[in-house]
Amino acid sequence: METSPDEPAATQVALRLAPKATDSADMRTTLLPTWSRLQVATKQAAAFGLGGDFFEVLQHRDGRVSTIMADACGKGPMAALVADAVRPVLRRCLARDEAPGLVLTAMNSWLARQVPETFVTAVAVRIDVGSGRTEIASAGHLGPFVRRRTGEVETLTSAGGLPLGMLPGESYPEFTLDLQPEDAIVLVTDGITDPLATDADVLGERGLLDRLAGARHGTADICHALLADDAPARDDATVLVLQLPDRTLVADAA
Repeated sequence: METSPDEPAATQVALRLAPKATDSADMRTTLLPTWSRLQVATKQAAAFGLGGDFFEVLQHRDGRVSTIMADACGKGPMAALVADAVRPVLRRCLARDEAPGLVLTAMNSWLARQVPETFVTAVAVRIDVGSGRTEIASAGHLGPFVRRRTGEVETLTSAGGLPLGMLPGESYPEFTLDLQPEDAIVLVTDGITDPLATDADVLGERGLLDRLAGARHGTADICHALLADDAPARDDATVLVLQLPDRTLVADAA
């Protein structure tokens, strides 16, 4: 976990794909710190040791949690360089505790001006853990998905906007949903569903939904269901799962 001196209102974490992340021993599920009783886990693999998938999770002073999942265009070191350039700006935008659509708008403006001729798909989410009220905005990114406590799976789609950096002045509409205790929101990059992700086990979106529905209940179990340890990484692939606490914890907190 790291904090930034110019972001006193927030606690945050950032993970980057490490060299040799394609080795099965390194493709482990990571349980991240618990924010506001929100359970968080991730699993990721890079096609060429370094990759362009990245995310941030940040807790605001009022207990709400914001996250962004992003995928820089391309693969390997060049995509990793784009991700490294974007990440510090993304942190600052996220720490302002603005609505997800405004966060993406600010990121798009910066990327189009400072890193032209590249683009990044992204989805931004802000969760009020106490009420379950969740705001979402997308910039050309897959999903996100919801795995309900009952096992029901939903694909969250909206008009969204273009990938970041493609068109200066682009706006990013938001939509909201209500999460219930033990519901999980699942963010992925297209390496999970892309046919190039694995020769032997091509998921596709239908396969992803089936695996989500059949996964055991828990953030680590959902990560493993979508990205197996022995899956060959032919594209950068990342899963991030955020799950609300059960009813008992919510009641105790109230």
